[in-house]
Amino acid sequence: MFISIGWNNVVRAEEVVAILEYGQAAKTVDPTLAENDEADHVSAKSIIVTTDRIYSSPLSVQTLKKRADTTVPRMIEEDNL
Repeated sequence: MFISIGWNNVVRAEEVVAILEYGQAAKTVDPTLAENDEADHVSAKSIIVTTDRIYSSPLSVQTLKKRADTTVPRMIEEDNL
């Protein structure tokens, strides 16, 4: 399953390592490493770390968590079929 993270980016749910608040993540992760071309780092609210990339997102951590929570249980149910 996929999670829409904003700025026309979609990531595979199973590849997400962490979703961090932008202000806190900027202290430890260089936001310029984010690979989404359209990213406006001024309006970014979160950083999504995947197994191979780092993305910034205009969506809050809570919104992304809700999207992930609705996606991951669906993946588990599909695996059990």
